[in-house]
Amino acid sequence: MTLFTKFVRVVLIVLLFFLSVTAALGGIALMVNFYAPPVESLQGSIFPNFVIPGLALSVIVGGSALFAAILLLQKSKYALLFAATAGIIIMFFEFVEVLVIGAPTGPSLVMQVAYFGMGTLIEIMTMGMWFLSLRAFNQIF
Repeated sequence: MTLFTKFVRVVLIVLLFFLSVTAALGGIALMVNFYAPPVESLQGSIFPNFVIPGLALSVIVGGSALFAAILLLQKSKYALLFAATAGIIIMFFEFVEVLVIGAPTGPSLVMQVAYFGMGTLIEIMTMGMWFLSLRAFNQIF
């Protein structure tokens, strides 16, 4: 494993752990209505309050990121698959969030863009690591 590959792996682990912790805390904050958008922003959606979105953020987004980070630490052969999945999950979550509550101005918009960007970065780094592992395995270059 080259120094660059090790660096990318460490950065990916840090991003996934950061995503798991912040998603879990953000989901809890939504469920207890601490620093949550107004419930009126959910009008016209299937959600009566932020409990289900908070659970999804904590369990699905946070759990997938944590699981992927643990697999990367263990150097599992499935680590890249689950890292890519975690990146797609946060991007999908943010996409649905914008569809449901819109893109409000201020910190909420910044967080939506930042977390969608984090998901994109996780995807790019995962695909890069996958390519580097194929290159090392097959000696294609």
